[in-house]
Amino acid sequence: MFENVLMGRIEPRVALDAPEKVPSRTRVFTVPPRVLIDNNASSTHTVLEVNGRDRPGLLYEVTHVLTQLNLQISSAKISTYGEKVVDVFYVRNLFGHKLDNATKCAEIRTTLEAVLAKGNTSSRSELAPAAE
Repeated sequence: MFENVLMGRIEPRVALDAPEKVPSRTRVFTVPPRVLIDNNASSTHTVLEVNGRDRPGLLYEVTHVLTQLNLQISSAKISTYGEKVVDVFYVRNLFGHKLDNATKCAEIRTTLEAVLAKGNTSSRSELAPAAE
């Protein structure tokens, strides 16, 4: 799959939207989405910390959204703890500055929380036995 994506034969979104062949045991866990935006941790970058339930394609979706929001990712620290991800991104705006606009920060937070919330939608309802 990686080769096909890199060679341009398949779009990443198409590959990631394919149904899982093996059900994930982590679907039973719910991890509340959380996005922290910190301008004090770095003198040159805004630090975004993203927390949520891990799932295939999450990192792609988060970085895709950051790019769509016109942010430059300078570096990232990606961590997974069981079913939970804690990803930290050092970002700047298109002009190479920290994010200082409250409206833009709110848009980033809302957009990322929506991406993270998708990880919790397929949790218990799919695994619960049907009521008779």
